[in-house]
Order: sequence, then C-alpha cells, then structure tokens
Amino acid sequence: MLRAGCQVLTQSALPAGKTGGNSFALEFVRWRRKPRWLPVAKSKVFRVPERKRQTEEERTELMRLHNQYKTQLRSVRQFLREEVVRHEETSTADHIVLTPEQEEAEFQRCLDVNAAWNATIAKEREARLAKEREEKVAYVQERLEALQVREEERKEQANQRVLREIELSKTYITRENLDAAIEAALANPVDHNFAIDLAGNMYRGRSTSQLIEANPNPGPEPNQQALSN
Repeated sequence: MLRAGCQVLTQSALPAGKTGGNSFALEFVRWRRKPRWLPVAKSKVFRVPERKRQTEEERTELMRLHNQYKTQLRSVRQFLREEVVRHEETSTADHIVLTPEQEEAEFQRCLDVNAAWNATIAKEREARLAKEREEKVAYVQERLEALQVREEERKEQANQRVLREIELSKTYITRENLDAAIEAALANPVDHNFAIDLAGNMYRGRSTSQLIEANPNPGPEPNQQALSN
C-alpha cells in the first residue's frame, strides 16, 4: 500500500532519482494490526482467551460506582415524574371537571353537530350521484345513437352491394345462356398478343407484321397505341 508522506520533501532531502522530480514522496506503509474483515487465523481458532481476574478492591470499587450511578439516575427519573404529575394537577386547561348533566349536554351537542354534518354530506352526495347518473345516461344514449348510425351505414352498404351483385348477375353465364355465351366467344375472339416498335408504339393482335409489310408508313391504326414513359 502506498500513501503520500505527511511532510513534503524537497529536492535537497532526497536525490532526484528517488523522488522523480515530484514535489511529494511515496512511503511504504504496512498494517499495524490485522484488518477486521479477515477471518481468524487457523492457529487461533480454538484458542480461548483467559479472563482477567479482578481483585477484591477493584470489584468493590466498581460495584460502588455502579450503585451510585443507578441511585442518581433513579432520583432524576423520580424528580421528573413528580414534576409531570404536579404540572398535570395544577393545569386546568385539560382537566375540567364536569357534572353528569354537563357531560350529557356536551355529548348531545356533539351528536347534533355530527347529525348536521351528516345531513350536509348526504345532500352533497345525492347531488353528486344525480349528476353522475345524468352524465351516464347521456353517455349511454350517445353510444346507442352512434351504434344505430353505424348499423344504418352497414345496412346501406350491404344493400348497395346486393344491388351491385344483382346488376352483375345479369351478365353471369348460366345453364340457360351457356350455348349463347360460347357462340358469342367464338364469334368475337379476343387476342391479347401485341408488338412494340422502336418508337414505342404498341400494336395489338397477331397480324401486326403483315400490316407493317403491306404499308411501311401506316397511319394510326385502330389497334395502335403509343406507350408513355
């Protein structure tokens, strides 16, 4: 363990090589006794220290001092106890003697005050509960109205969806119009093929190349579409 010296050592006290040019010196310190956090040494674990014997004169003197201290302390306590009792007896602020009739009248007065307080608090409570009931009824009514509005909106959306499906059902292919739908599909074939030229024009259909060969500078055809970036 290292600690700073109690006194500052100058350059003249120690050579420069030992002090390192600093204005303080380091000193090695060892513990004067065993630290308290270390356990008992193994050689002293089962050693029972010998109790020092007191002489008769020393024991008598210690007993006399102890008895004297206890006697003086007992006297102080008794004095303070008597002072408290005397103060309680002489003080009339907290010790007013009342007759039974006066005590009964005081008790009845306290009951009347308590009843008045209870009545006031009951009125305030009733007013508060009535206000809370009104607020709760208004809140429930508002929620019911909002729920009714949502239900009407949902029914309206459902009706609109049903009407839309009814309109679309007119174009559905059923068993009755299956033959007609097949004949219409064969009579009106749909070609999804298309081609794009260098200018970015889209030519839909399979006969695009034949049209270009037949007419190198064709005008805008019905199946021609310009692509936009």
